[in-house]
Amino acid sequence: MYKKIFATVTFAATLMASTAWSADVGKGDLPAVSAINGKIEFSAGWADIDPIDPTAVFQGGASLSVPLGDRFGLQADIAALSQFGDTYRGAALHAFTRNPDSYLLGIAGGLGAANAATFQYFGPEAEFYADRVSIEAWAGYMNLDLAGVQSSQFFGFGDIAYYPDDNVRLSVGASTVAGFKSGHINGEWQLSDAGLPLSLTAEGRIGDSGFVTASLGLKLYFGAEDKTLIRRHREDDPRNRTLDISQAAGSAFTPPPPPPDDNGD
Repeated sequence: MYKKIFATVTFAATLMASTAWSADVGKGDLPAVSAINGKIEFSAGWADIDPIDPTAVFQGGASLSVPLGDRFGLQADIAALSQFGDTYRGAALHAFTRNPDSYLLGIAGGLGAANAATFQYFGPEAEFYADRVSIEAWAGYMNLDLAGVQSSQFFGFGDIAYYPDDNVRLSVGASTVAGFKSGHINGEWQLSDAGLPLSLTAEGRIGDSGFVTASLGLKLYFGAEDKTLIRRHREDDPRNRTLDISQAAGSAFTPPPPPPDDNGD
């Protein structure tokens, strides 16, 4: 099921890319990053996966974006997540070019660790904008050391987002991280354009091995002019990809159980 969802999102992203690129690539009316800006986000909830008992989930992250001239931007992310008795933490960098009227094209990579794993990841990311619809994709290569066993893994994310209101975002997507596949729905509502804008967030995710998680959170934006949520997402800091990796990993960074002994126990 998740492969079908991911394939659908990827196809939609490719189709939107050709339309948005041909229509809008030459506009260049706005800079890639409006000003030095960032966000802090935190959420908490519940998660379950076979064969581990359900547990509370706590996750948080921060991002800082800086303009590099008019056409380019650089962003740094940090994030941490605690669930199933394990703690994930990591950091990432994005380098990108963007026309806020139509697209973002860049590269994002980073590193992280869990109790039994260390990993590094790197790959291209793209976003395409058409009125109130955004298509977002990121995919690449992951080097994973899981309990001393090293492997090369693929990761990929795809999302389709719609803004029914300038301050409301609804999205659906799918991901695969080191062989662990999941689908998700997300929502964000920015309460105010002014001052230090605060958003309420919600996420639900299902995945392999009976993985189910749901969370509610807060997101605080800072450093840019007062603006609506859709403008923040297209003119300021891109997604926190370190947080994306940790949320979507599920049991990808958990060692497999030991084989039964000779007595079959």
